Amino acid sequence: MVSHNNHRSVGRPREFDEQAVLNAAMDVFWRKGFEAASLADLCKATGLHKGSLYSAFGDKHQLFMRALEHYSHCEFEEVMEVVSMRASPLQNIRNVVAKIMATADKDKGCMMVNTLVELAPHDEIVRTAVRAFGEKRIAAVAEMIAAAQQAGEVRQDLSPRKLAMHLTMTIAGANTMMKGMTDKDIALEILNDLISCWT
Repeated sequence: MVSHNNHRSVGRPREFDEQAVLNAAMDVFWRKGFEAASLADLCKATGLHKGSLYSAFGDKHQLFMRALEHYSHCEFEEVMEVVSMRASPLQNIRNVVAKIMATADKDKGCMMVNTLVELAPHDEIVRTAVRAFGEKRIAAVAEMIAAAQQAGEVRQDLSPRKLAMHLTMTIAGANTMMKGMTDKDIALEILNDLISCWT
């Protein structure tokens, strides 16, 4: 939201760390969901007053969308960090899966999956965003699988996109099941067994 006081706002730096605020808001929405997260929760977590929060990020829904985008960006950065270690293409995939499972939160699950269940059925903006984030995930995994095929580590008769969809859906399911039901080590073993079927 742009301030109506143009003389005071032009060139005036924000007095907070935007990334830190997004991290805090993301954690609140991730733990509580959109509906249960109150303005008081968000103000307390971010350290900002209502006016400052809304001035910087818009209303609660707009802040949620920024937090969701931040979640996707952080996840993608983690994947790129693992890939930069320059293991073999197939080992890169296993390392990425291991990283995802190691950082998965048993209590909070996956924010994307949580959002898909809570809001996507009746919120077109959220549904479109979650679909786009999902496509980004699938495309990144499919690219790694195609590289593994070129290296002779994955069968040539398999579709990288279908394998990527299968793997990402299984990871999402594992994240959901881990919320008090499935051990991380067991989930990772199942995912590695799935990857082994590609060779």
